[in-house]
Amino acid sequence: MIKKLLLTIVFAFPFFIHSDDIKETKQLNKIHANPFNDSYIVVFNGSPESFSLDKITIDKPKERTLKKVKFLTDEDTYAVKVFGKDGKFIYTLGIGNPFYANYQHIGYEDRLYMGGPVSSAKIEIAIPLHIEPTSFIISKRDMTGKFKDIQEISIQ
Repeated sequence: MIKKLLLTIVFAFPFFIHSDDIKETKQLNKIHANPFNDSYIVVFNGSPESFSLDKITIDKPKERTLKKVKFLTDEDTYAVKVFGKDGKFIYTLGIGNPFYANYQHIGYEDRLYMGGPVSSAKIEIAIPLHIEPTSFIISKRDMTGKFKDIQEISIQ
């Protein structure tokens, strides 16, 4: 009887010791910025063929910015790939077509086109603080529907 109890303790004891190591807490971070927490606000100046980094600030993102910038969809003509430490790809954000202005006024409903091209635009994206981006790649969708990288922008 004592041998069985001793044998049980010897085999069970290592499981109790290692179970403390297994119970480590995992923190899940959201990859979307929200209007209530500070985020990196990255502003690009761009034309259809070249982009430059205007500024990076830490602030609460505006609702307008969060509505415009989402994950990549079929309607997006331009995209921003976000890279973190060691050049690790994090995700791609779709920015639509910032070089096409849509008419928002009453009275243009009977027009064939509801907008027109513009030569330059300011593009603002919001990235949560825990991501810490190191570089961006701006891409444009070609005629076949695939994205072609236009420019890489590194953060100094």
